[in-house]
Amino acid sequence: MPPPADGPHPFSLADPAVAGGILATAGFADISFTDVHEPVYYGPDPAVALDVVRGLRSSRDMLAGLEAGEAARALDRLHATLAAHQAPGGVFFDARAWIIAARRR
Repeated sequence: MPPPADGPHPFSLADPAVAGGILATAGFADISFTDVHEPVYYGPDPAVALDVVRGLRSSRDMLAGLEAGEAARALDRLHATLAAHQAPGGVFFDARAWIIAARRR
């Protein structure tokens, strides 16, 4: 189930135009975005990483909408994906974020 196009979801503020528009409407000025590109650590191994990801609200919501067999298959695929990202220091995924700076008008 894809996230809603115009509602809250993990990437709802990924577009600087959207986030900047919200901040401008809220009375902020001199809005700037700094791109941060760093790996995110999910745990020492795929089993722990799976527990971490299963604990995320978005994951719980998506799994809750599946039938038991579908959920089990999704978790198997998720575990395989996590295992594929195992590195010497743990399970890491590439990630990007914005640091947003603004001043109140």
